[in-house]
Amino acid sequence: MATEKVAIFCNMNNLFHRLLDYYSITELDFELLTRDVNPQSFVNEYRFNNVNDAVELVNNAVKSGKKIHIYGDYDADGIMGVSILVKMFEYLNYDVTYCVPSRYKDGYGINMSKASQMVKDGIGLCICVDNGVSAVEPIAFLRQNNVDVLVLDHHEAPEVLPNANVILHPFLSKLSQYSTSGASVAFLFSVYMLKRFDKYLSTLASISIISDMMPLRGYNRDLLRIVFKRYTDGEFYQIDLLKGSDPFDENAIGMSIAPKINSVGRIVEDSSINDIIKFFTNTSKDSILTYYNWIENLNNERKDASKSLLESDIDIKDEDASIVVEVDEKEGLIGLIANSLLNKYKKPSIVFTYNPEQGILKGSCRSQEGFNVVEAFGELKDLMIAYGGHSLAGGCSINKKDFDEFKRRFNEFAIKNPVTKVEKPSIPLSITEISFENFDLISKFGPFGEDWKKPIFYLQNIRVGSLKYSRDFKHIITQIGTNSKITGFNISKEMLFGKDTVDFLGSLRVSFYKSIKSIEFLISEIK
Repeated sequence: MATEKVAIFCNMNNLFHRLLDYYSITELDFELLTRDVNPQSFVNEYRFNNVNDAVELVNNAVKSGKKIHIYGDYDADGIMGVSILVKMFEYLNYDVTYCVPSRYKDGYGINMSKASQMVKDGIGLCICVDNGVSAVEPIAFLRQNNVDVLVLDHHEAPEVLPNANVILHPFLSKLSQYSTSGASVAFLFSVYMLKRFDKYLSTLASISIISDMMPLRGYNRDLLRIVFKRYTDGEFYQIDLLKGSDPFDENAIGMSIAPKINSVGRIVEDSSINDIIKFFTNTSKDSILTYYNWIENLNNERKDASKSLLESDIDIKDEDASIVVEVDEKEGLIGLIANSLLNKYKKPSIVFTYNPEQGILKGSCRSQEGFNVVEAFGELKDLMIAYGGHSLAGGCSINKKDFDEFKRRFNEFAIKNPVTKVEKPSIPLSITEISFENFDLISKFGPFGEDWKKPIFYLQNIRVGSLKYSRDFKHIITQIGTNSKITGFNISKEMLFGKDTVDFLGSLRVSFYKSIKSIEFLISEIK
């Protein structure tokens, strides 16, 4: 009996069961999580209840020879959505026009100016993707002028919906209990238009799920699993260029692909932003490479602008509980700068830039747990022209003359509502468990992302004297086996001076150095 109890304890204490506990799931849940999914089962399980109405609307427009115009958005989700639809119509051998609006000249969503232009251009059907569910006035104008409207959107639906012919929406159309991206709505629509699950279009949709931080549950998770499993290097030139040598997965999308796509909307101010669609829909490798070089240059410009500002002499006082600054940068970059300041100084950060056309300051704010951005904006609403967002991020507009008063009161709110350090749940791990076998086990719980975070592990009681460092002693690089190591960037020997032992939080990953493949415990912080 005692032997049986020990066996049961050992079994329950292995890494697999620690992972189950971490995600609060059972073995049955794990089986469902990792069940086989394929295009056919996916299409059978996920369907909009009014998708046939949308298909009929578009087919009638095609049969009648109507001019069809696709209106998207300037972020990665909107760009993927437009690309999916343009490519879909290319497969159907039907010419369409499209527009990715300028963040600077057009703003978000279809507006009256664009609607009026469509009427002048004789458009017969407008398809809004990643926007439209709140565009009551422009869509009413289009309908009054004999323009049919199909909305493919995922944003929160207002009480009063626009008078579109058909609206496909994750919740309104009862797709699933989880929201999905605008481009994923467009992709599922394409399945019924084309009567097939297109591999390239599904790949574009998968990018939008990660870029728009959709919860990795249900539809979203299953689509990613299908796409990642079926992806083959060399098949889609555009995706291979964007990801480089990395495998195509959630990490490549989040760290490399999505930032490059988003840089176009952040930097480009005119209609040349539409060249990004040509990159994703072209078939000529020479043309694709030309557009890629353009994207890469914009991405470098985006990185350089953020880096140079962070390295400049920003007026940040140690005694202040928040950071409120005005910068001479593009509006599309201020959110990234605010996030970088938050990460560097661990304070709620809001970055303003002056909009000369409107004569106002536009700001973007980022925060951490304990400081609610929307509540802060609410306290200062008498100074606001407009504001919105959620607890950890938001945007606002103020008059330039009110900047100093805004800064003072924002800091007062930050003093009363300090950022709180949240203890992250983690899984104990021993050094001997840093192995390829366990990495493969962990990967079975993926893909990881919003609402299904990558597991955090902790190594306990590591002897500081056993750690090895880079030549400049600024980074931990400790070999612990033939093909395993502990790595900690920017954790210097000096930081650990005087300690006997230390606990590390981190994650497992595969790394390559001079063609040697290793499994690595990458330290994220000292516990």
